[in-house]
Amino acid sequence: MRELSVFIDESGDFGKPTHLPANYLVTFVFHDQDNDISKNVAKLDESLSTSGFEIDYIHMGPIVRREDVFRSMTLDERRRLAYKMLNFYTHCQLLHKTIIINRKEAMGKVELSGKLAKELKIMLDDNFEYFSKFDKIIVYYDNGQIELSSILNAIMSTCLSNVEFRTAEPQKYKLLQVADFVCTLELLNIKHAQNLLSNSEKKFFFKPQELQKSFIKTIAKDRL
Repeated sequence: MRELSVFIDESGDFGKPTHLPANYLVTFVFHDQDNDISKNVAKLDESLSTSGFEIDYIHMGPIVRREDVFRSMTLDERRRLAYKMLNFYTHCQLLHKTIIINRKEAMGKVELSGKLAKELKIMLDDNFEYFSKFDKIIVYYDNGQIELSSILNAIMSTCLSNVEFRTAEPQKYKLLQVADFVCTLELLNIKHAQNLLSNSEKKFFFKPQELQKSFIKTIAKDRL
């Protein structure tokens, strides 16, 4: 029996945006369970341990912005974490898709919910052949946003007859961390195109075109 795991992360919220331009992103990371990544997970854990990183969550946004538990880390240490995740990602043979909603076109909760539902259905319909290969589809999300959880359950349950939902914590699932990683990079890609990268984001990717060549180019080839 073939099984597909889907790991979800989001950027933004359902409140009215306080500034424009702004975007709401939902990233889906798809893992075919026939592809065993347990050795890759073990290697990442070992790499973190031997490098002296006592963390349980590679959280890309705070790493870039030097927030939370990463505040005390040097720039070099935070960049090493980002590259460890990039290396892990490249060896896992994953696919992903990010839905992007321009908040200028969805200022309120109702408009955003409607656009998200529509784009999610389009994604599922356009890739029906891919999803139909699997006997079982398990969706992992931390239920951080009730509105998004409701949309995911309603649309995916309608479009897919073999879907199951599980609440999961990023600390326990490396692929939820990958979803966060990809979602953050997709947001940075938008900000780069609009020349809106913050000073901390520019400082993190200090090499010319590093964000585009080392990170965005790597994940772009695996977009569903």
